[in-house]
Amino acid sequence: MKLIERVLALGNLLEFSDIAYIETDISLRIISWNSAAQRLFHYSEDQALGRYLSNLIPVDKETLLNCTRTERQSIQIQDKAGENCDYQITCTPIKSLKAERLGVALTVEKMSSPPEIHPGLKALSEQEIQELCNSAPIGIYHVSLDGKLNVANSEYAWMLGYESPEAAISQIHDFARQVFFDEKKAEEFMFNILESDQIVSFRSRLKRKDNSFIWALCYAKVTRNESGRVNGFNGFSINISAVVRTEKALEEANQKLKIISIIDGLTQIPNRRHFDETLEKEWKRHLRKEEELSVILCDIDFFKPYNDTYGHQAGDECLKKVARTIQASVLRPEDFTARYGGEEFVLILPNTNLKGAKEVAERVRTAVENLEVPHEGSRIAPHVTLSLGGATVTPHEHCSAHTLVDMADQALYEAKEGGRNQSLGKQM
Repeated sequence: MKLIERVLALGNLLEFSDIAYIETDISLRIISWNSAAQRLFHYSEDQALGRYLSNLIPVDKETLLNCTRTERQSIQIQDKAGENCDYQITCTPIKSLKAERLGVALTVEKMSSPPEIHPGLKALSEQEIQELCNSAPIGIYHVSLDGKLNVANSEYAWMLGYESPEAAISQIHDFARQVFFDEKKAEEFMFNILESDQIVSFRSRLKRKDNSFIWALCYAKVTRNESGRVNGFNGFSINISAVVRTEKALEEANQKLKIISIIDGLTQIPNRRHFDETLEKEWKRHLRKEEELSVILCDIDFFKPYNDTYGHQAGDECLKKVARTIQASVLRPEDFTARYGGEEFVLILPNTNLKGAKEVAERVRTAVENLEVPHEGSRIAPHVTLSLGGATVTPHEHCSAHTLVDMADQALYEAKEGGRNQSLGKQM
């Protein structure tokens, strides 16, 4: 619940921020359109929902249709005043718990273009221009062709961890090495600025004086001397660390919610939903390969009397111990253990015949018995025991995964009727 509350809180932050959040279905029809998207693109939610995203925003349709991981792109959009504005788009696929692609989620942030010098500023004195730059909320700087920082405003010095622009200018003599936290990003930035003459919306980590970093969105444009030769570049950097933290928090919360949805909260092993999905996947795989697949159902003997005797808290601890023991008894990485429900557990044994399944079942039964967890309410032993039922099938088109589970359940029933604390198996 706390994670859900965090996701809702982060959703509210996006709703009231300048970051547009958009979701589409697999065909790129819009299914979610927040208030920031309305403000940025001047379409209401009713106008946007159901329309193709590419009809409203000039995005690369093929890139979004084939999106398999988080990607970023910069685009320009003409606003109602006829001006071109820069936008930073981050897109990521929306997937189901079965890893099926359901659509695409996007965040869109309008970025301010690097400021151009207005003719009226030419009348300002050098001191007035310096004061104007120092009051700007973005980092402003100039770097010479040999990599020396020649000009920096107060914001840029603070971003890099220096106490003043003068300190930054006196200490930064190798711009690429001293300012960029990632060497490859430094190389990419310098190559792009020298090849293209300008850089727009370059997202990177900037290195601070203490070797920590901040995330920044960088712009740059080359400068030339009187003869027209490149002598350096002007740059502008915007601190976007808060945006990156929000993105990472949303990604982490989404990952944790996914884990919660497939892990049993008490025993911390996979839950029934995860078992159903895994069994279906293994069934299809074994159907293709025509290999044997086995399932084992386990039930703690006389668990209700255990709870009645020792209390539910002790019962929960017993379930945890049994779960850990069963999981530890399964030796192959591809074997799968889950809580089936209540005091029942289940194992999936890929590419395993009935003999192998019986060996695993006996190993699990013995391991739980050797725990010697006291059980005064049991009618067959002074400690906790298991009854197990296994089944093995070579999948074919005339049966299903449910058939395999039903067979294991019948074997478990016979093991319990036959005296408990034993394992029986069936094969089709």
